[in-house]
Amino acid sequence: MIEITTLEIDNFKSLEKFRIDLGKFTSLIGLNGAGKSTILQAIDFVSQQMHGRIYQWVHGDRKWDAKGLKSKFNNRQTIDAKISYIYHSKLYIWEFKFNTVLLKCTYENIKMASGKSIFEVKDAKYMIVKDLETQAKALKGDIIQEYEGSFLSSLKDDFLPDSIRTLKYYLQNIYSLELLSPQELRKPSLVGNSKLGRTGANLSAYLSTFNSQQHDEILKQLRKCYPQLENYKIKKITDVLTQLEVIENFREKQIISEATYLNDGILRLIAILAQLQSQKSFLLFDEIENGINAELIEFLMDTLIASKHQVMITTHSPMILNYIEDEVAKESVQYIYKTKEGFTQSIPLFNIPSMSEKLELMGAGEVYMDTDLSLLAEEIESLQVKKEK
Repeated sequence: MIEITTLEIDNFKSLEKFRIDLGKFTSLIGLNGAGKSTILQAIDFVSQQMHGRIYQWVHGDRKWDAKGLKSKFNNRQTIDAKISYIYHSKLYIWEFKFNTVLLKCTYENIKMASGKSIFEVKDAKYMIVKDLETQAKALKGDIIQEYEGSFLSSLKDDFLPDSIRTLKYYLQNIYSLELLSPQELRKPSLVGNSKLGRTGANLSAYLSTFNSQQHDEILKQLRKCYPQLENYKIKKITDVLTQLEVIENFREKQIISEATYLNDGILRLIAILAQLQSQKSFLLFDEIENGINAELIEFLMDTLIASKHQVMITTHSPMILNYIEDEVAKESVQYIYKTKEGFTQSIPLFNIPSMSEKLELMGAGEVYMDTDLSLLAEEIESLQVKKEK
């Protein structure tokens, strides 16, 4: 129903005048320190605008200082962002200015492809067109309530038109697992703490919220990778703690293993498959190959690309890219690099002439292995110089 097609953001950490085109599946590659993880953080930052808990996200969840959100290359206190999204085959654009001192958007505008604004926040006033079909007179008023992030986070959903309400819900359901850790996945979970942390914390409590159909689908997918796996279950080990257990059969002998003793790969795979059974909208995974056995990579990539969710991954693995079909790779693989000024930039990898030529002869992963990534920035710069001329 909705898909984000473009992210533009300026003055967020190393992202200055940054733009990236997004598809249903997007893979980020690049050297260490190029800014791949920063892009995941930027998407999470945009998502948090609709939750309205920016202080908690910055100081509690991320353990950051608010001033660390902005770029170190200038003194501006405002982060500018623009999201293009498709809703029912129509293009909409949401742009905002986020004040890093006030922790809120002091300016917002949502407009249609025609340029008509259907929502605006400016000078402590708001405007919203609630019924786009009848083009009813816009509602206007002074902003009197306190809020963090987007002003939309403080408004009831039934006050919003479908095209905005759906965006709000979609952004609220972006979920980042860029810090997934087997150590956290192994830990028991508090009963009732059902949100999976971005590190993988609370896995057993999270799994316990799934219905039987979702459980069976996760199990079905796991068995494709681990044929000996009979089931997984959530065991209550104290009045307040639960533990994940996996049941396997070996020559008719049943082995029950607690999460503490499971290998990294199966734990990460369970967490990923659980997210793919969730109602989340856009899933973010950093270095997706970590801890996953090589023989499972093809299954994982096929599953992610076929997912109903919008998905973004980062990877350093040629094997990951080799399991992406050429046509998909042309659309989905983005090369992330830093300019000489230290700014992170993005370009579709196979829009670079030398990479496109190699893809005619090699698979995407082979192109990756055959390329000195540190030299690509020079080729990109020369392309941009020619374009400007």
